[in-house]
Amino acid sequence: MPVSAKQLNLCDISNDFDKFYNQNQDDFISLLNQFINISDFIPFSFYRKYYSHFGTKRDFSLESMLNAFIIKNILSIPSVDLLITFLSISSELRKFCGFLKIPHKSQFSRFKSEFLDDLNDLFNNLVDFSEEISQEINPFLSSILITDTTGIESYVAENNPKFYQSQLKKSKSHAKFFASTNPNSVFDVEKYAQSQMPKFASSNPDAKLTYLNGHFGYFLKCIISTNALGLVRNVNFFDSDNNLYEDLRPQDVKNSFDAKSLIPSLETFFQLHPNFTYNYFLGDSGFDADDNYAYLHKKNIMPIINLNPRNSQGLPEPGFNELGVPLCPNDPSLPMTYDGICKERGRADRIKYLCPKSKKVNINGKLQYELSCENPCSTSKCGRIKNITIHHNYRFNTSMPRDSVKWQKLYRLRTICERSIAQIKNFIQINTSKVRNTVSLKSDILLACISQLISFILIYKSGNSDKPLAIKTLIS
Repeated sequence: MPVSAKQLNLCDISNDFDKFYNQNQDDFISLLNQFINISDFIPFSFYRKYYSHFGTKRDFSLESMLNAFIIKNILSIPSVDLLITFLSISSELRKFCGFLKIPHKSQFSRFKSEFLDDLNDLFNNLVDFSEEISQEINPFLSSILITDTTGIESYVAENNPKFYQSQLKKSKSHAKFFASTNPNSVFDVEKYAQSQMPKFASSNPDAKLTYLNGHFGYFLKCIISTNALGLVRNVNFFDSDNNLYEDLRPQDVKNSFDAKSLIPSLETFFQLHPNFTYNYFLGDSGFDADDNYAYLHKKNIMPIINLNPRNSQGLPEPGFNELGVPLCPNDPSLPMTYDGICKERGRADRIKYLCPKSKKVNINGKLQYELSCENPCSTSKCGRIKNITIHHNYRFNTSMPRDSVKWQKLYRLRTICERSIAQIKNFIQINTSKVRNTVSLKSDILLACISQLISFILIYKSGNSDKPLAIKTLIS
C-alpha cells in the first residue's frame, strides 16, 4: 500500500516559514521597525564596554544581538540552536536583526556571560521609561507594588527525580537498621533523605538546595517585583542560608527566606529608582514579618500582607510590667528572664526573654535548658520564649483592616505578579532550558524582562493600551 503522507524537505520548510513570516510581518516585525528603536534605551556604558571588548573589527552590532534575543523571547523560541535555524531560513528575520551573517551559538553564549551587568542597566533604563507610560495608562494600578519569590530550576543532575529517589531508597535501608537498634524511636524516612541531599549541585555551586513550588530542587532564587499592570519593576538575585534545621519544616525554610529577602530587594530597587512612589505593597504570607511592616511604614507604603500561621502559634500572650518586661502568661507575678540579644542577618535585633522557670545548666560541657514548670504553656524544652522587636505591633495594627472589602480586593491583585513570573519563564522556556552557567541564566532572566517591557512599549505605541501585556496578540 503506498504511503499517503507527503514527505517534507528543507526547501518546503523554508518556503512555509517565509510564507508564514510574510503573512505576519505587518502585525509584528513592521510594528517593531516602526515604533521600537532599541538604541534609544541602551546606556552609553553598554556601548563602550561592548565595542571596547570586540574592537572595530566586530561582526555584529550590539543592537543586532539584542534584537535577536528579543525576537527569541517574544516568539518563545526554546533554544539558541532553533533561533539560529530560523535566522538561516528567513532573510527577512536576518534583515530585521541586522545580521549580514548568522552568529555562532558560542557567540550568543559569550554575549550573555560577558554583559550581565550591562543588561541589568538596560533593564533599569526600560523600567524608568515604561513607568511614565504605565502611570498614564492606569495611575491606580501603577501605584501598587507586588513582590514574590521564585526559583529558576538549574540544569543539573541533582534536579533529576531519580536523584532524590536514590536518596530515599538509601534512607529506607537506614530506617530498617535504625528500627532494629532503636525499637522505641521514630525515624522520619523523607526528612532523613532530604538531610542527606547535598547543599548545592556538584556542577554548579550556585544551584543550591531549596524548597520551592512544593518540592525540593536546586534553584537559582530570585525576588521579582511588578506593579498591578504586571510590568516587571525589579529583579533581585538575593541569596540566603537555606539549611534545614532539625526542628524546621521545608515550608518554614521558604517562609524564612521570603521574610528576610524583602527589605534588601526593595532597598536596591529604591536606590536605583529614587523617584518611584507606591501607595500599596502586596505580598503573600511569606512576607509576614515585623521588620517588613516597619520598613514599609517608614516608606509610607501601606502593606497588604496576609497573616502567616507560623507567626500565630495560638499560645497565650504574655503581659508586660511597668518596666516593659514580659510576664509569665500563667502567673503574671513572675517576670520572664532576659536571655540576651538575638542577631540574625537580614532581620532587626531582638531582645530574648525566657520562661522564669527555665534555667541553663552545663551538661558534659554543653549548655542546655532545664524547665521546672509543672504546667508549661509551650511544648518547647526551654519553656515559653518571647522575642521583642521594634514596632512589633505593626503586624496586627494595620492601617487597613484585613476583613475589609477593600483589603480583600487589593489582595486578590497579588496573583498578577505570579502570572507575570510565569510569562517570563515562558519566554525563556525554562522547562526545556539547558543553561548550566549561573551568569548566563541570570542574563536569560533579564533578557526576558527586557523583552516584556519592549513588548509593552510596542503595544502602547501601536494603540492597544487596554491590554498592556497581551503580547501573543502581536504575533497572532
